[in-house]
Amino acid sequence: ISTSLNFLPYIKDIFPLSNIKINTLISYPFGDLPNNLVKELILYAKDSGSEAIEYTPKFFTLSNKNDEEFAKDIETISNLDLPITLIFNKRKLSKEIFTKAINISLELGIENFQFGDGFGQYLGVNEIKEIMHLLGKNNFIKIVGGIKTISHVKDTLEAGADCIGTSYYHDIFQELRNQ
Repeated sequence: ISTSLNFLPYIKDIFPLSNIKINTLISYPFGDLPNNLVKELILYAKDSGSEAIEYTPKFFTLSNKNDEEFAKDIETISNLDLPITLIFNKRKLSKEIFTKAINISLELGIENFQFGDGFGQYLGVNEIKEIMHLLGKNNFIKIVGGIKTISHVKDTLEAGADCIGTSYYHDIFQELRNQ
């Protein structure tokens, strides 16, 4: 389950002894929090029971040609002993920035990626395959946004994604039920 810091205590209370993994969204969706605040929020999430962090990096640093600051930001949160999933909105980044961000993330040892922030359109199969080409096969890939049908789910998983995120679960299961 992915949740914000506000809902983390409630989720932990609902599933106190379950095997459900709870991730906490930090600096979502804009990636514009100062590093010292991000660190404190992650430590708070960890203390509150979060098992992993989903984080939107500071892509604007790459736009300002500050690759070192982008890397330092990711490295800082990587050192806090919680698995990290980096959130990318591919369509809001130029190809150059997108590729540079992926390469820096991989160099830093990031293995979990989410593409889409839940506010955009469905990523097509060709876009997912492009992402797979950049990442290789050894990374966990979650695709989010615009996944509204069982066809989208099937196409996304067949293109190489490991997981999907959607708020259309009810519609998708209704579609399955009606088949």
